[in-house]
Amino acid sequence: MSKVLFRSSIFLSTCILCFAFSSDLQRKVIRDADFDVECYVTHKSPKLFYPDKIYFWYRSGEIHQSVSSAGGDVLHDNYVKYYRSNQLAEKGVFHYGLKTGNWKHWYENGQLRLQEAWRNGFKHGEAIAFNYDGSISQKGSYWNNLKEGRWVNYNTKDTVYYVKNEMFEERPMGFFERKLRKKDSLEKVQIRIDRNLERKKDSLERVRKKKNRYIIKQNDSIKRIKKKLNRKQEKQRDSLERLNKKKAIQPKEQKNTNSGFFGKLFKKKKTD
Repeated sequence: MSKVLFRSSIFLSTCILCFAFSSDLQRKVIRDADFDVECYVTHKSPKLFYPDKIYFWYRSGEIHQSVSSAGGDVLHDNYVKYYRSNQLAEKGVFHYGLKTGNWKHWYENGQLRLQEAWRNGFKHGEAIAFNYDGSISQKGSYWNNLKEGRWVNYNTKDTVYYVKNEMFEERPMGFFERKLRKKDSLEKVQIRIDRNLERKKDSLERVRKKKNRYIIKQNDSIKRIKKKLNRKQEKQRDSLERLNKKKAIQPKEQKNTNSGFFGKLFKKKKTD
């Protein structure tokens, strides 16, 4: 029993919400000499009116449009316009007075005339215009309601480029190209820096080698001087040794000489 009541309450709540939503939208049919329009309006006003956007609204049996404000119930949900022949003329969606999503326009013969992408009241995305026979006459893109990028006129065979609605006959450098060029410039700068560092490194290496050669040369000179001093000292020691030996030999020779002389003298006296 409780489950049945629970399901019933959910069903009733859903129905109430659907009724509240559907009752908020009112279907309007507008007829004039050229077109019939079927659209929906809401009594709810947008929480915020943007100063640079066009709002569509309904009052006194007519659809009006104004910038940054509305003087009646704003259009909301589906919008369809017909020729008096019942052929489609225009179709799209409104969101609280602002065009959004894909919008299409037709010639009375049934061929597409224009196809545009909208986002919250701004043209945003691809736009394609067609000739009466269905062939493409022009193609380009919008970005926040401004023409952007490459636009081609297939009838005149002309191609122009736009940057924020400013036209150029030649394709201007794009963001990524500027980045790539900047990157190339940075790479060139980096190459120059690397070359300079390599040169400095080579210079330092040459200085280091020169210093090492100088140190080796100095060490060799010191070694040669030491060897020379050692040889000189050895010669001096040899000279001293020879001198000492000579001095040691001289007293003995003198003694022998003296003993021989006095011996002969005394021997002579004895003989006398």
